[in-house]
Amino acid sequence: MFLIQRINLFVMKRPILLIIDDEEDIKALYKSIVNRHFDFDIVEANSIKALQSVLVDHIPDYVLLDLNLQDGYGFDVVPALKKVNPKVQFLVVTAFNHCKEKKKAAELGAVGLLAKPFEIELLVQHIKQMHNSR
Repeated sequence: MFLIQRINLFVMKRPILLIIDDEEDIKALYKSIVNRHFDFDIVEANSIKALQSVLVDHIPDYVLLDLNLQDGYGFDVVPALKKVNPKVQFLVVTAFNHCKEKKKAAELGAVGLLAKPFEIELLVQHIKQMHNSR
């Protein structure tokens, strides 16, 4: 019995990657890439409203965040993400790749802003950066 308890103490939970994007094909692409390169649990939300439900059951370690959501602006969810996990790491992945978005991403603590369309290797590098900085 004591041995089982000690083993349970050393079992590490897999990191949780949250994908916030309203495009199903993009979410499928992200999941495919992440599953090939990382050992993460993946959860997803396609809207700000859906995110509220997700955060009840999951505390994300990493987030891939789109800015143009069906019910709001992606940057608006950052405070909620940081409330459930102050150490959350997030990458903004968006078609909006202007100075204004880059500045806002940096101000909010994003590890970066990746413009759509993107090279798969660049996405993998950013996720590795998030994972290695924990």
